[in-house]
Amino acid sequence: MSKAKERLGKLIWLCPPLMTALAVWIFTLLGFTVWTAVFMALLLVCPAIIIYGLVKIFRHRGGFSPETLHTRGMPLDILAPVYDRYCPIVGLGHAFRQATLRHAGLNPGESVLDVGCGTGVLTRLAAPAVGPTGYAIGIDPAAKMIEVAKKNALTEGSRAEFRLAVIEDLPFEDNRFDCVLSSAMLHHLPPEVKIKGLSEVRRVLKPGGRLVLVDVDRPTVPLWWILLWPLLFWSFTEDQVKGRLGVLMLRAGFSSSEKVGSWGGFLGFWKAFKGKSG
Repeated sequence: MSKAKERLGKLIWLCPPLMTALAVWIFTLLGFTVWTAVFMALLLVCPAIIIYGLVKIFRHRGGFSPETLHTRGMPLDILAPVYDRYCPIVGLGHAFRQATLRHAGLNPGESVLDVGCGTGVLTRLAAPAVGPTGYAIGIDPAAKMIEVAKKNALTEGSRAEFRLAVIEDLPFEDNRFDCVLSSAMLHHLPPEVKIKGLSEVRRVLKPGGRLVLVDVDRPTVPLWWILLWPLLFWSFTEDQVKGRLGVLMLRAGFSSSEKVGSWGGFLGFWKAFKGKSG
């Protein structure tokens, strides 16, 4: 069974076109014209945006950056040129970021780490929440993502900092942060790296510190089951689609984990705490 899942996992690149075709079919059944259905399906899945990002990187920016760190996860250098436009299109815009921060409940003077920060939108929003006496830093293995994050921070005059790093080997001392944020990143990691990364997050949190994680979760809307069922056969997402995010955090050593909200019917907000005894 595990070998079969591994073979299916290698075909995961088929998911975007298959999901697009299925979405077109569903929208036509709902009464939309074919071209309207195609347009809506493209907005839903957005494979064209990924292709555009790839072309732009290689044509105008010299290919993938050699500075991108080695990881068994999936760095998203390919999306760096279009990421800030792509996220709002798929429903991960300003309202989504603000919902994440509400669950985080950041306070002035706190230190916060954003793992897998991408272009740093959430990190830059967290910086004013912790104020001038606080500290906000984002890490990502993708060099082009960090490049964009630093450029945007400079343009906005943000106090947020950014550096290249991987979640499975965080370059911070024990008990450093009050809060760690993880936004739509965990599904980029294979199972063993998820546990290693979450264990590292727990290590750098202060006793009583909290992880606020939002990621692919068990769908609560039937339509998402129709579209996302292939993710059950990919090791990166299998546990999450089956609703095991909380279990993963407990396995990584957190003293408690709780689902505190959802977004769009297939993303779950989770909160986990490091024990006060460390």
